[in-house]
Amino acid sequence: MIKTHVWTKAAALAGAAAISVAASASPVIYTLRTVADGQLGNRSFYEALVTIRLVSSTGGVQTQSAPNGQPIYTNKWGVATVTVDDGYHTSVAIFAPGEVYVRYDTSTGVVGFGSPISPTYPVSLGCSNYADASYTQDCAQGDWGQQGINFELGQYNGTSSAQADIAANPGDFVYSSDAALNLPTSLSQTTLLTGRAHSCATNYTVVSGNELSVCPSAAPRGLRTDKGGFFLQDQYGIYDARLANTGALQVEVFKDQ
Repeated sequence: MIKTHVWTKAAALAGAAAISVAASASPVIYTLRTVADGQLGNRSFYEALVTIRLVSSTGGVQTQSAPNGQPIYTNKWGVATVTVDDGYHTSVAIFAPGEVYVRYDTSTGVVGFGSPISPTYPVSLGCSNYADASYTQDCAQGDWGQQGINFELGQYNGTSSAQADIAANPGDFVYSSDAALNLPTSLSQTTLLTGRAHSCATNYTVVSGNELSVCPSAAPRGLRTDKGGFFLQDQYGIYDARLANTGALQVEVFKDQ
C-alpha cells in the first residue's frame, strides 16, 4: 500500500506537471477544510476532518455573472485530492479529472467545491440554514439577510458572508474588521473564505417550519477517486439553524520571485 504522504506528493507533482502556467497567470492551491460525514471507498466516517485540495493555476479561473451582476468564479483546472482523518486513520485519494472544481458566488457568499452532481456539492460554505418558498436547491442563498435576520448574522458567520453582505449593503462595512475588509474576494488572489458548512447532494430536511436539519439521502453516485467512490452526507446536521459544522477555503497564490 502506498502511504498517505506519497499520495499527497504524487498529487502535487502531477498537478505541477499538468498545469502550463500562462505568462499572466500564477500557480495556486485551493484548500478547503471542514468536518463532515460520508464514505470513501468502503470506509465510512462520521465527523471526520475532510480536506479537499486543488492544485491549479489562476489562468484556469472563469467568471460569469450572477443575476445581480456580481461575479461567480470557478476553476476546474488541475489535480484535486481529498484527505479524510477521523483521528484513527488517514486516507488520501486523488479525484478523477473533472469530478470536482472550486466555485465562489460572490453575490451569495457561497464558496466551496462543486461537481457534476451539483455546483455546491460535495461541500460549500456560507449557505443559508433556513428554507423558504425558493428552497428547491441547497445553497442557492447565502446565510446573511435571510428570513428577516439582520446583517449582523452574516458578519459573524464567516468572511464570505460578510463580504457578500457588504457588496449588497456597502454601509455594513462598519460591522467588519479591517482584516476582513482587506481580504480579496476572488479565486485569483491569496485569501481566506470561511463559513458554516453544508455537505449534501440533495435538500436538507426542513423542521420547525423553516429550519434546515439533516441531509436525508446520499448522492446518486460517488465522486470518482483512485480509492473508490467519495460521498459526503451531513448526518450531524444543523441545530436551530445556527449550530453547524464550519469550514475554511484557503486560496494560496504563488508568485515568481
